[in-house]
Amino acid sequence: MIRQLRLNWKGVLIAAVTLVGLVLGIGQASAAIVWVDPNTYSLGSAITPPFVTLQAIQGATTQSPPSTPTVYALADDKGHYSSDMHFFGWKTLDGSTVVDKPAWRQKWAVLKAEFDSPVAVVSMDFYRNDFSGGPLTDELAFLTAFNSVGTPISTVPVSIVTNATMFTATISFSSPDIKYVMASGLYNPSEGIDHDILITRLGYSTTALVPEPISLVGLASGGAALAMWMGLRRRRPGRDALPTA
Repeated sequence: MIRQLRLNWKGVLIAAVTLVGLVLGIGQASAAIVWVDPNTYSLGSAITPPFVTLQAIQGATTQSPPSTPTVYALADDKGHYSSDMHFFGWKTLDGSTVVDKPAWRQKWAVLKAEFDSPVAVVSMDFYRNDFSGGPLTDELAFLTAFNSVGTPISTVPVSIVTNATMFTATISFSSPDIKYVMASGLYNPSEGIDHDILITRLGYSTTALVPEPISLVGLASGGAALAMWMGLRRRRPGRDALPTA
């Protein structure tokens, strides 16, 4: 009985030490993230952080292309969110008039964030842009990571069902493999998909993060979800290849 108790206590101590180690690792991982937050920029100003270059690039069509690659801090133009909440945004021309576009729509424009040197982790926060039409309106988006030669190496699908709920998409590698990422609302005309999305905050880390214990299960299920989302289709070769539904 005494030996059994000693073994049990030993197990408790091992579990406790392991838990403390995980907690410390999470704390260190959180501290390693560098955030680019539009809320730290005045409304309408260009977002030009160190180490990362943000660009609004033309989407899948030429219907409403960005008038400049500059990314701006813009407010929601539909009144769903507080006016002091800023998002990554872009500008286009309507005739000779410059129009602010806080929402990202792959049909029109894609947000690109390129790092001065490769990073191991990238996170982005997404919000719904349109609250009408039910759960299948303006909820689908993507975050895709590319390596230094422009090959897509990972995609996280974004699906937001509840209004005003934030979705954080994270791509993580054990080594610095991510040279740039691209994100936007999903566009796939063959499937009738044409969504736009709001994006606020971009986080990155040059070192790998230690996942939370509960995330270990999430990683496995997330991989299965990604495989299902992508339909196990082969990616088309070429730089800046973007996902389809």
